[in-house]
Amino acid sequence: MERLLARPVPLWSLVLALLLVPIAAMATGAIVDGWEKSGSVGRVAIALARVPDTIQHLFRSNAPYFHGAYEKLPGGFSRDPAFVDPGYALISPFEPRRKRSVVELIRLSDGAVVREFVPDVDAANARSRFSSALTDVHRDKNAARNRLMHPLLLADGSIVLHDSSPLARYDACGKLLWSLDGIFSHSTELGPDGDLWVPYRYPVPLEPGVKPDFWDDAVARVSPEGTLLEVDRIADILERNGLAKLWRGRPYVQDPFHLNDIQPAMADGRFWRKGDLFLSIRNLSLIALYRPATGRILWWKIGPWRFQHDVSILDDHRISVFDNNTLMGYPDERVNGHNRLLVHDLSSGETSSPWDRGFSANNIATRAQGRGTPLANGDAMIEETEQGRLVRMSPEGAVRWRYISADSAERRMALSWARYLDPATDGPAIKATVNAKCS
Repeated sequence: MERLLARPVPLWSLVLALLLVPIAAMATGAIVDGWEKSGSVGRVAIALARVPDTIQHLFRSNAPYFHGAYEKLPGGFSRDPAFVDPGYALISPFEPRRKRSVVELIRLSDGAVVREFVPDVDAANARSRFSSALTDVHRDKNAARNRLMHPLLLADGSIVLHDSSPLARYDACGKLLWSLDGIFSHSTELGPDGDLWVPYRYPVPLEPGVKPDFWDDAVARVSPEGTLLEVDRIADILERNGLAKLWRGRPYVQDPFHLNDIQPAMADGRFWRKGDLFLSIRNLSLIALYRPATGRILWWKIGPWRFQHDVSILDDHRISVFDNNTLMGYPDERVNGHNRLLVHDLSSGETSSPWDRGFSANNIATRAQGRGTPLANGDAMIEETEQGRLVRMSPEGAVRWRYISADSAERRMALSWARYLDPATDGPAIKATVNAKCS
């Protein structure tokens, strides 16, 4: 062996190797860029390109730990004994004991978990057939890694889930009822006719001339039975409404839109009709009122929110917007002080921040994601997603109750878009879930 290693290497072979390495790298890069057109060679190139990611996944914890600064607090639910909340919260914490995320239905009057869902995510993924440079569902979104984003509870006690993965419906015992292949992400909302509205991302982008990992976002309508009824690309929506300049006039990025919320109008308002949609397009800091029946944008506004999430309809002329208030050009994309829950009045054009004192007092500052749900008495349920904190607070910041997602060492773990449930409107779904019998 030593004699072999000590053998002189001819200069010509060294030169040839130095020439071939960059040529091979460029060839592989070209194949990866157009992998979906390169057949088996393209699939091999993508598999090789993913090797470093796969190795990294092997050594990385599945728990979505937050690595920034936060107050050390024990995990779980606590409340102000002087305040009784009649509602429920549907949350998706990472459960260290199970080494995966679960969905919990929590009774907020006492913090009891009245139903724990452990959905069979791997059964849904086993049916997936798409290939994409954006994600490998079987590696990245299996049961151990799937965050079970924004669970939607239906009237029969079943839930609908995804995590930039196939959309799936599970019964109250976690059994798969149906799955719809593709990359579904962010919010899941029920429309007035019972259909589901979910952000969708094409596994292979339709936009010409872009890289294979371009985020080609779309609005998807899905039946309760799991049939894809409609897909409308954000790029096409902006184009037909004369707003393509909002993204085509900027430097090229892989994620120009980042559709993170679709909020259907459940009744007519002064500025919208039942079935219209409010769209939150984060990376343009854009909120748009869209009528899918005609393909027209009726109203749109950029700012004062910055890289926002979670638009909600408050009444017949006002909306709320969870404003991340993020400064993207700064190191680590830092929050400018704290998040905000803004109220915008479409009739007057004015924007207010009724909960600003509460956000400041509680130092709520999630850089990305985040949820804000205004409640009937003037309080709001706020999710500080990255820091794993969910609170109900008054406008002045009095905390009625809080839930902390943390392990036994009080290390925080991200939440995955909690939902407030009101027994007055969600009673049948709550009852069906609580009473479900699992063998």
